[in-house]
Amino acid sequence: MEFEEEDSFTANSELRYITLELMRLAEKRNIPFEQMAEEYIQNTFHLKKLIEERDLPEKAFKNKNGIGYP
Repeated sequence: MEFEEEDSFTANSELRYITLELMRLAEKRNIPFEQMAEEYIQNTFHLKKLIEERDLPEKAFKNKNGIGYP
């Protein structure tokens, strides 16, 4: 139960941050928030698709020296 509350709090905090950033970007680009949010959602799904299509296990996190993240 405690972890669920922490996860919910974290998710809500991240969502508030994303919302504020999208509002800032929408204002900067002079477009409606809904349009900016839709673009963000499309980009998110596109990134997810690119990640899933990659050969992730070993290559994804290695630099030119073959060193990667755990």
